[in-house]
Amino acid sequence: MSAEAIYKQAQELVAAGRHGDAVSLYKELIALAADPRFHIAFGVCLQRLGHWQESAKQLQRGIDLKPHYCEGDARLFLAESLLQSGQKKKAIEQWKLVATMEPEYPSYEAVPNEAKKRLTESDA
Repeated sequence: MSAEAIYKQAQELVAAGRHGDAVSLYKELIALAADPRFHIAFGVCLQRLGHWQESAKQLQRGIDLKPHYCEGDARLFLAESLLQSGQKKKAIEQWKLVATMEPEYPSYEAVPNEAKKRLTESDA
């Protein structure tokens, strides 16, 4: 099975709320290819399972592989994982970075606006 077929299957499991079942597929994917989409999607899946530290690692890896691949969205997810794993300072750093980004596809202004909102809420 190709990486794209496995990725599609993992996304279908996540859409069905079967995050735990998707984990093994994401592990297989990241072993097959260094694709930022796989790491970012895996990180989001891990968030939904409450695995904050591992989620942060996967999200950071996805960002490191290709910083401009939905970077603002990925950094917002990363900030949430960092915050939930007790790394508030690092989360604030991510929000500050995202707050200064130019709006981009697919979320446009929603991404920097969300970062600004989170900064306000965190008293940064």
